[in-house]
Amino acid sequence: MSSSAASSRAPASPTATVKVEPSLGGRCEDLLPVGVVNVALRRVIVGRTAFVLGVPEPQIGRLTYLNCRYGLSAPVKGKPAPVPLVEIGLSLYRSPAQASRRVQGTIDDYLSHGASDKGVRVGPVSGTVLTGYGLPTLAAAAGPRTVAVTVSPKLVARGSTAELASLAKAALDASAHYTLGSAAAGASPSSTG
Repeated sequence: MSSSAASSRAPASPTATVKVEPSLGGRCEDLLPVGVVNVALRRVIVGRTAFVLGVPEPQIGRLTYLNCRYGLSAPVKGKPAPVPLVEIGLSLYRSPAQASRRVQGTIDDYLSHGASDKGVRVGPVSGTVLTGYGLPTLAAAAGPRTVAVTVSPKLVARGSTAELASLAKAALDASAHYTLGSAAAGASPSSTG
């Protein structure tokens, strides 16, 4: 290479590193607005909403967590906190194996308290509906994500799993653009000449 060719190249620029935080693709109000919940349940949910963005829990492999609550009544001083009519928990784990273990842990806990379980389809994945301990709940894993949907028995027909499966599918569909997070390279060396 001649010295004139070498001098016509621009110096390599340093590589910038940008940290991408783990994300489920948005927050409750973006992914699961009340209208989406109403459509999935085929009824209007009345009441307040409360949304929580959880913190990472490295000991269980959880990168991020959303807790979306709908149909909350107003709090009354001196009374227990109101229970939501609908609660959807979405979690993102480092791996599908960790997500599956967390769902199985939930199922085992419910069964140890006398719940009954029933397998259901949630889009392309399998889920488990748990009844007889607390409110009816559906738990499922899809890759590194988990979803847990709890609905007041007032909102579902006795023995029906369709509403729970519909809500779980809506949550998984809405969070399909999740990001596990990483350090992504920004600028790279370039040359001109």
